[in-house]
Amino acid sequence: MMFKFFLNKTTGATVLSLLLSTALYAQAPSAERWQAFNEAVISQHITPKYRQLANQSSLLEQHISGYCSQRSEASLAAAKSQFKLAQQAWQQVQHIQFGPVTMLMRNFSLQYWPDKKNLGGRQLNTLLKDAQLSATEQRYDTDFFAAASVAVKGYPALERMLFDQKLILQLPGNLSYCPLMQAIANHISANTAAIVSEWKLELTNYRQYSEEHTYESSMEAATEILKALVEPVEAISDAKIAVPLGSELAKMRWRKSESWRSGQSLENIRSNLTALQHLYSGVALASTKALLIESGSAELAEIIDRQFSTLLVQLKAIAEPRNMQYEQRQFSQLAQVQQQLKQLSDNLLASMKVLQINLGFNRRDGD
Repeated sequence: MMFKFFLNKTTGATVLSLLLSTALYAQAPSAERWQAFNEAVISQHITPKYRQLANQSSLLEQHISGYCSQRSEASLAAAKSQFKLAQQAWQQVQHIQFGPVTMLMRNFSLQYWPDKKNLGGRQLNTLLKDAQLSATEQRYDTDFFAAASVAVKGYPALERMLFDQKLILQLPGNLSYCPLMQAIANHISANTAAIVSEWKLELTNYRQYSEEHTYESSMEAATEILKALVEPVEAISDAKIAVPLGSELAKMRWRKSESWRSGQSLENIRSNLTALQHLYSGVALASTKALLIESGSAELAEIIDRQFSTLLVQLKAIAEPRNMQYEQRQFSQLAQVQQQLKQLSDNLLASMKVLQINLGFNRRDGD
């Protein structure tokens, strides 16, 4: 078993020896401890973050409605500001890819990204063009969203409509621009509110275990939660940094980054890692870190927590690129973050072996 890590003041060979020895004698958590873990994560992490998302999305709906009712620079600025708050609330819960958010493909409806073929841009333009040419008023109702592509239902579509300077030029002359924008905001608000409500019913899946239920044991239920901790780290490293950054400065393509139109690409990553660290060590009494310590791997538990903290400090020192381009120093800083995320991913995978958790199929395999 190999552990990768980065520390400033600890000799690598010494730490590796400690990790290997503790892993050999690791004690897996009991069914009762896994149940405590599940309940703590849901009550302290998942439910509060979805409530925050629903609240911020409801405010976003109100701000967009306010802007469309009384257009001004101030009301547009307020709508943009609230969009960023809602977007960051989504980033704080983006890693939860199970439960009610997956019903009716809500996860893709809220954010269809990466959009490699620019479906969102092309389909938004088509909708607005068709509305402009139509002799009848467009209805953006439940039937519309039932048939519409996921690329025009969520935060990326609103980001385009609020921040894309070429697209927003259509607003004064297209009577459907504001109704469509309001309808998307309403759709987001309704979806996020439904997720909060449905998690109350979802709790049954974490209290009754059998072959007839969603999970056969508390450990199997915990495995689904732990996938949400481990898998996103590699995804952030690859999709959110490596792809837009490129292998060298000359190959940087920042327009491939997430939320670049609203200037939130790096803020998204900071929100992701803040949420993942909370899931790892911020859940009281029964966190992943606590279970690792109880299993005899205190050194590994502390290393992972410090890796999260170090990455957040490093990211705070890096600004969004100017005009979609970095200088070499900033490029190198972010490239280093990307490599350290890989190391964090390796350590998290190692921690799953200590806890005797088999994550199974990676949702990202084959992407």
